Amino acid sequence: MNRSARTPAISSVFVILSLTALTAAQQRVSESVHNLSASGPGAVRAQVEQQVCIFCHAPHNTSGLQPLWNRDIPVGSYTIYASSTLDAQPGQPTGASKLCLSCHDGTIALGFVLSRADRISMVGGDFIPSGLTNLGTDLSDDHPISFAYTSALAASDLQLADPHTLPPAVRLDALGDMQCTTCHDAHDNSNGDFLVVTEEFGQLCTACHQMDGWSSSSHEASSASTSAAGAGEWPFDSVAQNACRSCHRPHTAGGPERLLIVRQEEENCLRCHDGTVAQTNIASEINKLRAHDPRGSLGIHDPAESATPQQAHVECTDCHNPHATQPVTPMTGYIPIGPTLQRSAGVTAGGAFVRNAQFEYEICFRCHGDTAVQVSNPVQRLSQTSNLRLKFTPNNPSFHPVVSSVAGTDTVSLMPGLTPGMLIRCTDCHNNDSGPRNNGSGPDGPHGSIHPYMLERNYVVANSASESASQYAMCYKCHQRSSILNDDSFEKHKKHIVDENSPCSACHAPHGVSTTIPSGSDHTHLINFDTSVVRPEPRSGLLEFRDLGQFAGSCTLTCHGEDHRDERYSR
Repeated sequence: MNRSARTPAISSVFVILSLTALTAAQQRVSESVHNLSASGPGAVRAQVEQQVCIFCHAPHNTSGLQPLWNRDIPVGSYTIYASSTLDAQPGQPTGASKLCLSCHDGTIALGFVLSRADRISMVGGDFIPSGLTNLGTDLSDDHPISFAYTSALAASDLQLADPHTLPPAVRLDALGDMQCTTCHDAHDNSNGDFLVVTEEFGQLCTACHQMDGWSSSSHEASSASTSAAGAGEWPFDSVAQNACRSCHRPHTAGGPERLLIVRQEEENCLRCHDGTVAQTNIASEINKLRAHDPRGSLGIHDPAESATPQQAHVECTDCHNPHATQPVTPMTGYIPIGPTLQRSAGVTAGGAFVRNAQFEYEICFRCHGDTAVQVSNPVQRLSQTSNLRLKFTPNNPSFHPVVSSVAGTDTVSLMPGLTPGMLIRCTDCHNNDSGPRNNGSGPDGPHGSIHPYMLERNYVVANSASESASQYAMCYKCHQRSSILNDDSFEKHKKHIVDENSPCSACHAPHGVSTTIPSGSDHTHLINFDTSVVRPEPRSGLLEFRDLGQFAGSCTLTCHGEDHRDERYSR
């Protein structure tokens, strides 16, 4: 049926509301706050009126709408819910939802009923009081209603249940539309908030919303108590019990799109991940010298944004999918992508956008690949690009083995247990300085670090720095200091970093060297000179390195006060 051709009559839609037979497990209307009579248990009730049903129903002189509706219908228009991730097409409220709004939009007095000539006087105010139950006429911060919930919609969304599989208690109206009555039964408050199914453990939400990864996620299973946070937004005691309600509020939400409890997206994460609920205290990490701090990105991030958004930003959900993040367990060896990064979007080594990243570096490439977000105080290189995706391309002359393994036997300084070409992850270097990979007790991941470039350990790039185990701790995590100072791979390592106080970064670029940026120099062994330290040789004007085979090469340049012209070395 064409939706625009549907009859505006509401009569056939509301048979559900006329059901008055309650089972033994149900709470009677007279015992709920929908009893607005003088004997009602709520703060808002009539001064003298003793009838319970009259505030919604009457046998005579009603609106003509079923089920014997005894109130006027709101005539104004509403601001409806909208979202970039919404596939449904909600319109103005219709059907049962319009009946509910005759009280809950706050525009019609509670005691104004059609079967009485005079308004029923109320204790506690004539209109529904302000708060979560007074939705107003702005429904943009409320769950969408009055839309056709079809199998086609479920198929296009991919994370919605087919309407034919909904639990019996979760009912669409006679036209197949989702209405207020899909989630609420005005006559039964046994589940609280007049819900047809309890919200505990997300049972009501997951009847329709079947989010990828949720059934095995850490948020779905967490027994962490929410009482310590004291935010007052959670109806149950643990994260698992609150489930969807840990982050979302279906009515009068703080963040209209996606119905987040707090408008600032990251605050929905940080109010648990501040050490009060979750074990991982991320709030303290993002206050460090270098951090992926989401607090400056309000209103920029959008889940539907492209692989390379126009405005650089970082939000928790740029890296983490809160519906699919998995519990962290001890692991050894190479892990393509960590459990907390599951089902997050990324960019492949070839530059293609993927909704479900398979490797950790694909998540990093969203910002540090073609988008090339600038970092503070970058080292100026002979071959310069901030696109890390290009730096890690496997056909480059050299690169750290993040995207692909590295062939060859030149790397003789590796720590015991490491082998040449062994794959590593971005977070093996960029990580929390007090995290588990640095023998600390803090959370794993590049949320924040006291070191520049958000490195897990110290890495000095300033010229004239005295060599020590702590100065180049990041390099010495994998490369044996004794091997470097013993000149096992290059006969003048010790001369440069000890005698001349030249930093490792003067010669080596830690990520890789892209062949797309010509420089007139070879770039094997990650050699890509820091041009603020290493200058062209004045007579030839050349700044270059030439690879002459294993452990052999030549340099033409000026460094540490000396000119080198085709100066050769070999082991």
